[in-house]
Amino acid sequence: MAEFRIAIIGAGPAGYFAAQALQSAEIDGKKFAIDMIEKLPTPWGLVRSGVAPDHPKIKSVSKVFEKIATQEGFRLVGNVELGRDISLKELEEMYDAVIIATGSTVGRKLGIPGEELANSISAADFVPWYNAHPEYKNLEVDFSDQVAVVIGAGNVAIDVARMLALNPKELDLTDTAQYALDKLHNSAIREVHLFGRRGPEHAAFTSPELRELPKLEYTDVFIDKGEISAAQQRAGSAGEIPKDIKANLEAMAAIATADKKGVDRKLSLHFLSTPLEIKGEGRVEEIIFSINEVKD
Repeated sequence: MAEFRIAIIGAGPAGYFAAQALQSAEIDGKKFAIDMIEKLPTPWGLVRSGVAPDHPKIKSVSKVFEKIATQEGFRLVGNVELGRDISLKELEEMYDAVIIATGSTVGRKLGIPGEELANSISAADFVPWYNAHPEYKNLEVDFSDQVAVVIGAGNVAIDVARMLALNPKELDLTDTAQYALDKLHNSAIREVHLFGRRGPEHAAFTSPELRELPKLEYTDVFIDKGEISAAQQRAGSAGEIPKDIKANLEAMAAIATADKKGVDRKLSLHFLSTPLEIKGEGRVEEIIFSINEVKD
């Protein structure tokens, strides 16, 4: 049986599923010896450093990775960085094939004035910071103001908004980094505003994430009921509303009409708002938005 030596760069989900695909292809006289090379001492990538610590069930996919790692011919080589400890050329000489599965470590820029101000932080930095990623533990984060703004309308944005808006004691039993937990316990933030550029019907949230928001024990969540009604009308005008969009809009409508607890922590979701400029003297103090409208 012919054996092929494969190097996979990156021990995150992409790397493990690439290894699984190779293991599943070990038929017709093919066999693969897989070396997974990871720059950190620990594997699992975003499953370890990109999932909100109050969502431990999502991390259960690590059991799949463990099964992949126990297959014959698989080795994990940690604390080795491509370009620092070994070159791509050297790997190409050592292996029959090299799979690059490193993902993106750089956050997407807004491309607006003031984005470089202190406390304007990419989720690509903030999320690994509170998840104890060793390369982000020294990130400068200031929670001394009462209001925080999150720009984005996907699950990462809603994770960040929730982490800022909930009472930190809800995180005490999670694997949130201790240094982040200490800062969150001393946070002055009491209002979090999430802004999406498009309408609610175009948001990239998933309905389970939305349905969890009203369950926050110490936080009231707000969405304008009129915005959701208008979005439902727009979505329905084109015919039957796709199942995922319908579920999202129903979850948002439930938030909009839910009874509020009257607590001092508040999370508000806004739509049809595009950031134009971030202002401040040396740090973020104000954000200017344009108000959008949906046209056929």
